[in-house]
Amino acid sequence: MFKCECYPNHEICKNKNTCEFRIPLNPELLQIYRQLKYELSKLNTLKQRKQDYHQIAYEIQNHTYSEKININGKFQLVPKTNALGDHITKPEHVQVRLNYNNLLFDMQDQENIIRELRRKEHALLKI
Repeated sequence: MFKCECYPNHEICKNKNTCEFRIPLNPELLQIYRQLKYELSKLNTLKQRKQDYHQIAYEIQNHTYSEKININGKFQLVPKTNALGDHITKPEHVQVRLNYNNLLFDMQDQENIIRELRRKEHALLKI
């Protein structure tokens, strides 16, 4: 794609023939752009879940999900329990379906889908 410096205001674009924001869209290209927008939003959601995983893991390491209890006159840190009654020792225990390996696989799948859509877009723009 061509780069255009008219980004903030495309109404005053001087590169009308090469501006990527003024290229008329055929139905196939429009469909690819819609799919790309959808897949990119899914990828952003997965990236946010990955950040949540790291944040929760950091909080677990800093004993945010622990409480002090008195055992035989000594205070000890014990993990709190979640709504299911499990002790919170992993991020999966805090948020449902927050498995790091599954997140990585899903992110790789999304990136592959986006790459394929970009290839299709490039092939259509070449024509």
